[in-house]
Amino acid sequence: MYERSEPLLTINAAPATPGRGIFVFGAPRGGTSMVAGALSLLGVDMGRRQGHGNNEDLDIQEARGPVGELADAEGKALAAALERMRPVIAQRAENSEAWGWKDPHGAFYAPQVEADLPAPRLMAVFRDPQAAAQRVHMLTERPLFDALEDTLKLYERCRAYLAQTTQPAAMVSYEKALVRPALFVAQLAAFCGLSPGREQIEAATAFCYPERGHGSPTDPGWPNRGAF
Repeated sequence: MYERSEPLLTINAAPATPGRGIFVFGAPRGGTSMVAGALSLLGVDMGRRQGHGNNEDLDIQEARGPVGELADAEGKALAAALERMRPVIAQRAENSEAWGWKDPHGAFYAPQVEADLPAPRLMAVFRDPQAAAQRVHMLTERPLFDALEDTLKLYERCRAYLAQTTQPAAMVSYEKALVRPALFVAQLAAFCGLSPGREQIEAATAFCYPERGHGSPTDPGWPNRGAF
């Protein structure tokens, strides 16, 4: 029998209760904005202050600081970033409702913060690496093959982390989510323990449309200037 792969593949099952500490990571230009925007439309608090067009929690991102040296798990830069981030995460953890944040570079520090999350849901988003790297190259003028190397290294960090964590975790295929958005939204809500209403489901499904672009879910999108 022919079986299609899923937009969201659960690695470690999650309880039915709402996620409090929904952490979305992957690689720059790799689809994390789409997942974070869909979560926001499903009712998840993804941060009080949002980055324009990227659905990132500015409080956590500013506490994290530059990503340049965070790849060294034993380095001083990561230790300092964690010291700054942990009070912000602890404050957000006081929220009794579903909450989370998105950071494309989050695999650099996910192992260190998972214990700080009251009811974690850990999601790594994967996109065609060439497409993600090409977008980075187009937007930043970083040499294409350097951008591709960066993307592949981040995806390897995601793979290694998902292979060892025992917390509720899942992999998301950006392309599969675009092809089957209704199924993806249903899987996303189930994995995160959400109970969205019909209008929320419809809005999140419409957000996962390739020609829309996946910045702020409150923006109307950009016809013909979308995700691809």
